This record gives sequence, C-alpha cells and structure tokens, in this order.
Amino acid sequence: MNLVKPLTGLLAALEITIGGVISASSAELLSEEYQPLPDSGWEFSMTPYAWVIFITGDQTAGGNTSDIDTNLFEIIDEADEVYAFMSEQELRKGKIGIFADFFWAKANAGGSKTIDLSPIPGLDVSTLINSNIKMELMVFEPGIAYEIFNRSSGGSLKDPGIALQTTAVDFLAGARYWSIKPDISLNTSTTVNIPALGLTKTGGGNVSGKTTIDWWDPYVGLRVRQNRGPGKELVLRGDIGGFGVSSDFTWQLEGTYNFDTKILGHDATASLGYRALYADYSEGSGVNTLGFDWLWHGPTMGLKFTW
Repeated sequence: MNLVKPLTGLLAALEITIGGVISASSAELLSEEYQPLPDSGWEFSMTPYAWVIFITGDQTAGGNTSDIDTNLFEIIDEADEVYAFMSEQELRKGKIGIFADFFWAKANAGGSKTIDLSPIPGLDVSTLINSNIKMELMVFEPGIAYEIFNRSSGGSLKDPGIALQTTAVDFLAGARYWSIKPDISLNTSTTVNIPALGLTKTGGGNVSGKTTIDWWDPYVGLRVRQNRGPGKELVLRGDIGGFGVSSDFTWQLEGTYNFDTKILGHDATASLGYRALYADYSEGSGVNTLGFDWLWHGPTMGLKFTW
C-alpha cells in the first residue's frame, strides 16, 4: 500500500490548519494594538509639589505703578517666617477628569528702627519705629478634563523593538481664583528732649491696615500626556483665560517629566518641570486704581501618589 500520498495530504492539511491558527492569532494581536485598556473605575491622585517662584512685572496702588522683581530666595532671606503649601489633585475615570490645583504661601517680616535728630542746638528728637508686615498669597484652580484624542504605537508584533507608547490630549476648562492679603502695622514712639530746660516729652501712634484683593478668571486649555514607556511620562499643559471677566488676560504654560519611583517602600511618581503663570488684573480708576501685571515662573518638583 502506498502511504506517501495520504501522509503528504495529511501534512499539507496540518500545515494549512496551523498556519491559519498562527495567522489568525497574529491578526488578533495586531488588531488589539490600538484598542484602549478597559475602564478600571475611578482613580484618585494627589501631587504635593514645590515651586521655586520668580515674580516679575509691575503693580499699581493709589494710581502709582512700581516694578516687581523678586524671587523665593530673596523672600526667604528678608522675611522672618515663610510658610507654603502646594498640591494638585485629580479624580479620573476613563476620559473624564476632575482636578484642582492649590497654591498657598505666607510671609511675615518685622523690625524696628530708631531715628535720632538734633534739628537745632539743645533740641534732641528720637523716634522709634516698629513695623510688622504680613503677606498671604493664594491661587486655587479647579477644573474639568475630557480626553479628545488617544493613540498608541509600538509594543506589538509590528514593532517588536519599540515599547508601547501612548499619546492622549485632554481639553481643559475651569476657573482660577486669586487672593492677595496684605496686613501692615506701624507703631511709632517719639521722644523730644530739651536738656537746658529739663523738659522731656514722649508721644506715639499706631497705623495699621489690611485688605483682601481677590478675583476669579475663567480659562480653557489643552493637556498632552505622552507615555514614553514603562514608568515614564511627559506632560505638557497650556491655557488662556480672563477674557475681561476679571483679568484682561491670563495664561499658563507647564511642562513636567514624570517617572515611577518608591518612597519608603510605597509606589510613587516623581516629577520635574517648569511652570509659568501670568495675569493682568486691575480695578478702580485714577488714584483708586489697584492692579497687578505680573508673571510667576520657575522650576517645579513633586511626588504623585495614586489610589
């Protein structure tokens, strides 16, 4: 009996069957390359951060405009006390995100100075001035994010040597709240002494004032999130706002590079970046004009924890 033909036919059939299975599996893998991951429910993240701020621009008070050019290092050097807290939070599910950025800083400075004068012979005038200045700044920025674009590449049989990379774009909309609270107090004590007459007279006074300058600015913007491989992410964000509602114009640009790490054995994401925030705000007119046309900018560092 000739077994060559039946065996040849069987091998050909097996080859077709196995080849079909392999081809189907390959096609299935390739077709899954661009499919998004299934929705895993709500995710909450919190990112405490530090912002080394440089402030430039000008401010107007009482109709007079003066330049502003300071930074965090000068503030720390001149102030007696400096407190600050900064954090960004986001609650996200699928394409939708709800976020809030909070910046708060307070500086206290005080001192005393004595001024001695002898306007005419035999008349001595001594004035002691005690001052206490407090400044509190806050920027609160709630908003919503909606993913409008998502594309993946690499990480498949097509690109075996390239790690999976994902690029997503979020549309942002929200409002930015500014609050500035100066608190100034001066205490003076003046002593007039006329030795020839044995006369000494002392008097003094107090001057104090504090106020709150605050406003809301609407804004819209975009955020690009690019996953550069396992544990690596680049985030670019930009927004514009104000539109004459409060500020004439405001904008913000921020870029961060994020990478996975561990803090005391817990998973976290470290971030390094740079942030710039601008506002042009004014109220009142003439001698009652009060305004700020300033740019805050500087490097940022943060740690993100996700639950």
